[in-house]
Amino acid sequence: LFPIMWIVVAAIWVYNMTVETGHFAVLRRSFGAISEDQRIQAVIVAFCFGALIEALAGFGTPVAITSVMLIALGFKPIKAASIALVANTAPVAFGAIAVPITTLSEVTGLDKGDLGAMVGRQTPFLALIVPLILIGMVDGRRGIRQAWPVAAFGGLAFAIAQFACSNFISVELTDIVASLVATGVIVLLLRVW
Repeated sequence: LFPIMWIVVAAIWVYNMTVETGHFAVLRRSFGAISEDQRIQAVIVAFCFGALIEALAGFGTPVAITSVMLIALGFKPIKAASIALVANTAPVAFGAIAVPITTLSEVTGLDKGDLGAMVGRQTPFLALIVPLILIGMVDGRRGIRQAWPVAAFGGLAFAIAQFACSNFISVELTDIVASLVATGVIVLLLRVW
């Protein structure tokens, strides 16, 4: 209980500190500057940034923080919470520096690298469809028809990075690498598109 609560308390403390110092507003403006389109904001904030927070803190922190960020960007509270929860499905297996994989390894006695590699062969399939689902949640079929390149490139980049990192680099760094790669690919796509 202590390690879990310690991470949650620390994450909430960091969030409150960024709000009080005004850095949260800077972060919110930065995400808003990437695109004014709510469909794209949902993918960038809930999926990519949420995955980064999941990788670093986990335990519900990304849902809490990205929900508030989406509300600040103009989403309705229930929709923001729903989007944040769905977005968290792909990165949660490697959350909090791969605590689920590490715990499973300790409990079963199986090698952490082998477990992480096996999970890294399964979760990328989720990463391919989650951004499309998020865009559909924001704007329905019309949104998917109009913004599918962001979902496709972002999901594919996340999936490839998640697979490669979990199988060949580090289980603990998987979601950090995947979220940063997906964000970079989406930002580059938006500059061209």
